[in-house]
Amino acid sequence: MQQLLRLLTPWCVVILGMCAIPSCTPKKAPPSLPTATVRIDSNFSSQSLNLHVWVSTQFKTQDLARPEFRAWFENHRVQVSQKKDAILLGNFRKYPQAWFYTQVINTTNTSQQLVVDEFNRIRCDDFEVLTFQNGIVKSWGHISRATPFSGHPLPFYSYAVPFTIQPKDTLHLLIHSQRHYGGHEVNLNIATYQTYLSEHIFHFLSKVYQVIFFVICALIMFVLGKMYRYKTMTYLGFYLLSILVSNLSSWGFTDALYSCMDFIALSGGNSGTFGVFLGIFFYHPFNQELMKGIPKNETVFKVITYSIMGVNLVAACCYLLPASVFNTIYTYIDFPLLLLISLILHLSWLLFCALWALFKAKIYYLIIGLGVAFLPLLLQQLNIFNDKNNVLLQVNQPTFIVYALGLTIISIYLLREQLISRRKHEASLKQVQESLEEIRKTEIETIGRNLHDNVGNILVSATGYLHLQQPKIELSQTLINEAINEIRFLSHNLVKDQDAPLHAKLASLVSRFNDFSETTFVFQDYSNGKLNGLDSIMQQNIYMIVQEVFTNIIKHAKATEVFVQVFEREGNTLQIIIEDDGIGILNFTENKGIGLKNIQKRADISKLTLNVDSTPMGTNFIIETPNMP
Repeated sequence: MQQLLRLLTPWCVVILGMCAIPSCTPKKAPPSLPTATVRIDSNFSSQSLNLHVWVSTQFKTQDLARPEFRAWFENHRVQVSQKKDAILLGNFRKYPQAWFYTQVINTTNTSQQLVVDEFNRIRCDDFEVLTFQNGIVKSWGHISRATPFSGHPLPFYSYAVPFTIQPKDTLHLLIHSQRHYGGHEVNLNIATYQTYLSEHIFHFLSKVYQVIFFVICALIMFVLGKMYRYKTMTYLGFYLLSILVSNLSSWGFTDALYSCMDFIALSGGNSGTFGVFLGIFFYHPFNQELMKGIPKNETVFKVITYSIMGVNLVAACCYLLPASVFNTIYTYIDFPLLLLISLILHLSWLLFCALWALFKAKIYYLIIGLGVAFLPLLLQQLNIFNDKNNVLLQVNQPTFIVYALGLTIISIYLLREQLISRRKHEASLKQVQESLEEIRKTEIETIGRNLHDNVGNILVSATGYLHLQQPKIELSQTLINEAINEIRFLSHNLVKDQDAPLHAKLASLVSRFNDFSETTFVFQDYSNGKLNGLDSIMQQNIYMIVQEVFTNIIKHAKATEVFVQVFEREGNTLQIIIEDDGIGILNFTENKGIGLKNIQKRADISKLTLNVDSTPMGTNFIIETPNMP
């Protein structure tokens, strides 16, 4: 374990440092205004358009007929957040649509087939590419979330439209995007046809590999959970599937499915948010299992956990309501903002739990695994507060690789601990079985010895008195009655009442001993039946210890009264006190017969604390249970 920690620590520091650098570096000066010009030369392969377009939200189709089209667009553009990796417009209610303009100049002597694409597809619902030249407008393609895969201009789940520009020609390129939910954001790019194909084949295969990876990991978790009866692995499997659903939604793989579900509010545009809400909900059962053995305030832990789960589950269920009802709720609750706040709280709580496990239980794998998995994502979300224009959930697909690595670390340690715990449990169970078998053999030998030495000798004596020349009938009857009582005593001790709760078994035991013994037994339970909440093996061992103590009292103590009392103590422990008024145990430290040895063995099996206080005025047996959860 120490070698693994030394191996992983440098990589964790590097990853966390890379994630922290963007939030620590000073803000750069704002970039210069976009030039809205793209030149295509012989070396051109691809280029981001985010800093090379003018943006307008007031453009109308009739504006295409204006003679000074480029000048009009320059004068009517709006100031939005334009960065190299994205153009953020804002909430869809304010920016339901946007037009992006740039001038494409082909400086080569050959025609060029180019592709314009919106790379992210996460916060864009409709995408259209048009060109304008000499008063002629041409639409090269229109894609929406409802567009079937066969209707895509290129065979990928992406917003990509090809167009052609002639040699030494200039085109006015227009891109039209629409958004119907949440934030409106695009990531525009232009590339040659071959470059686009090669890049998107790689991206498409990487997505397929991620799907296969998450499916295999989830199946492995389910199989391990079933094989080892380990709920933690099963919960992790459900969580991995929820992450997979969220990814499939953000990639557009499930748009066709959601487009058929027009009777609810869930759609391709909001399914990513829905998936993250579900993912947060499904993670917490897994986290509860991880934290089960760690000392903490259970009430506070459960309140925080169930509050986070409840908020995310209710939010996810809202997407399953009719669209009209959801839209009414959406006017009062900003679900994307709620998701951002919920995700930050969720990640902060998980990292706090990992630190708590480290300091309270010295569990290192949680802080390593969760740190690798979630800290980059948390820093990425917190970094949005450095940018006043950005209030959207940050989505960065490469972080899922680190994410999967962190969960893999946790899974390896969980499996290792489960196997170690299983071996320890099997060894402990074997030891318990051997001890119980030894006790069983001892009890059988004791019963056989009592039948032979006591009952047998008594009956032989009774028979001898009957065979005298002058039979002593009364003395024989007395001895026979004594043998009958001894047999009744032995038979009562063989009654186990296996299916009854411990409270009822002790009451029944006291009643039986009162039937055939001249000693008075009294049972009083002041724990309100807490005995019945102990595990079955502990209940059985306590019962057998009390029975053995009763037997010793009847045989040796010469007591007139015996009180059995149950008390609840601090730390959720129970005390069973057996008090008699007999003559005590002579030479207790030296006089440990088979009965007392069996009592101590049963106490050791269930980790019971056994104290004996014996005086000539009586004996107290005190049985104390370990701390109960």
